[in-house]
Amino acid sequence: MRSAGVQQTALCAICGETRTFEAPDEYWSHRGRLVSTDCPFGGCIPRHRALAKVLFSMYPQDVVRGLAVHESSPGRTGVSPWLQANCADYVGSGYFPREAFGTQVGGLRNENLEDQTFENEFFDLVLHLDVLEHVFHPFKALAEIHRTLKPRGACLFTAPTYHDRTRSEQVAFLEGDDVRIVGEPEYHGNPQSNNGALVTWRYGYDFAERISAETYFDVEVRRWAAPSEAVTGPMTEVYILTKGMAI
Repeated sequence: MRSAGVQQTALCAICGETRTFEAPDEYWSHRGRLVSTDCPFGGCIPRHRALAKVLFSMYPQDVVRGLAVHESSPGRTGVSPWLQANCADYVGSGYFPREAFGTQVGGLRNENLEDQTFENEFFDLVLHLDVLEHVFHPFKALAEIHRTLKPRGACLFTAPTYHDRTRSEQVAFLEGDDVRIVGEPEYHGNPQSNNGALVTWRYGYDFAERISAETYFDVEVRRWAAPSEAVTGPMTEVYILTKGMAI
């Protein structure tokens, strides 16, 4: 594979405009660096466009505008500012453990994903981008999301899924007030902190089955190699979790 840069002329699923996207190589950098210099939403990246493509295939934009939406850890670019600008019933949440949960902190509602303060069946849609790899108990968090969703509601999210892993692995554990880390610690960017976010799980291709086994969700996974929509590179998976009607 050549190391030369690449340009893609593509239709952006977020803004609906044809733009030129550039990255420094033809594949590996795309996950975080295939961007358009004239993006109106601050420089969306492939996982933003992939999630938007799924979202708008499930709900037309006019329908999304009327949904009750919860987004955990919204970013400053891509689909997050679109949702904030277009959804009247939108709640963005962050995690500030030293503050009271359920209160507003820095423009976000303070929530622990594993123990949320929202009422049952409160939202039509819950979204998060690259959050679950930083949660100590992801299946507990997903169970809480299931509780807060209305019947037929959906949770859409991205999480790094390693092509060479058949089994997901927890690599950081909360033990009392201490954190035990297996191997070298890894940190990702954090929109709420300059210190980054510790990676707690590395997900493999069993992740969908584990979600289904440990929650009440039905699970679908979509993955792309779509230059015409600038969704290329590694880890393009979007997880689609749907809540059925009560039986």
